[in-house]
Amino acid sequence: MQWIKKNKRFVPSAFALTTVVVFWIVGAAGGMGFLHDAESAMAMLAGLYLMLGVVAVSIIVTVLALMDLAHVTSDRKQRTVA
Repeated sequence: MQWIKKNKRFVPSAFALTTVVVFWIVGAAGGMGFLHDAESAMAMLAGLYLMLGVVAVSIIVTVLALMDLAHVTSDRKQRTVA
């Protein structure tokens, strides 16, 4: 709890990265199994497009969170040097 109070600027980006990592772990563990039971080709195609959108959003969130963490870290280093 003490770390969170000292590093409030890290928390949103760390939470976003943790969420993306959990998403990819669940996906790798078999999250696409529901497509196997699709009743029609159109339902499967819609599911694949939905997954494509979610994967693209997860990549964007990861890049933005890493950029924010790099920015916060560089700000901290500049403050300690100055």
